[in-house]
Amino acid sequence: MFGKIKKNLRNFFLILFGIFILLGILLFKILSPKINKNDGNNIENKKNILNNDFYSNISLKGKGDINSKNYVTVLSDYGCWWSSKFYLETITPFLKQSDLNNIWLQYDFLVLDETSSSLLPTEGAYCVNEQGKFWEFHDKVFRLKEKYDKAEEAFTEENINNLAKSLDVYNEEFKTCMQEHRYRNTILSRAKHYLNSMDKLGVPTTFLNGKPLTMLIDGKEQAVGAIDINVFNQKIQEWLNN
Repeated sequence: MFGKIKKNLRNFFLILFGIFILLGILLFKILSPKINKNDGNNIENKKNILNNDFYSNISLKGKGDINSKNYVTVLSDYGCWWSSKFYLETITPFLKQSDLNNIWLQYDFLVLDETSSSLLPTEGAYCVNEQGKFWEFHDKVFRLKEKYDKAEEAFTEENINNLAKSLDVYNEEFKTCMQEHRYRNTILSRAKHYLNSMDKLGVPTTFLNGKPLTMLIDGKEQAVGAIDINVFNQKIQEWLNN
């Protein structure tokens, strides 16, 4: 009889264990975000090439030849660890060592909604751009993020204002731009465009003339995110040669 009870208990715990596994799977599917902020390897195209006018009319400063037919757009998020890594370890040295006479490199941002901690520094980037200090501010925001564990701790109003002060653009023009949220609708509407144009979207993502930069991974062309400087240089050169 004791053996029968022991067997029943074992079956009971096995069933209970199976139920917990099923519940865990269901919860994972429900709670998993639709947008994966990782290295961008899981992006799939809905459209082969996105709207070229959309990419070529970003109201932020770029680097290189603005009249070039070859433009590189880096979609980023100030609060994303991979976006920070890509900027500091790939884009920064690329801008220093590369001949930019034949390309135009520009940044754009994926800010999902008004609750995002990345919205404040992105608004700041747009506002300082009015005074010609976008890239200096852009660099400082990413380096600020490196000092904090959480984006919401880094991107406080005080910290963003201090960055503007360090660039001598914390003036009435900047204050008014930030207070009236002059570019908020632009930032959020651009994010919606990206989300509506791609099946799965991660940051960072690099677009070459509006088409995601891809590599052959596991036998399939996939968009890539935070690739290293050597691979990035190679892919840009292959794109220019073609």
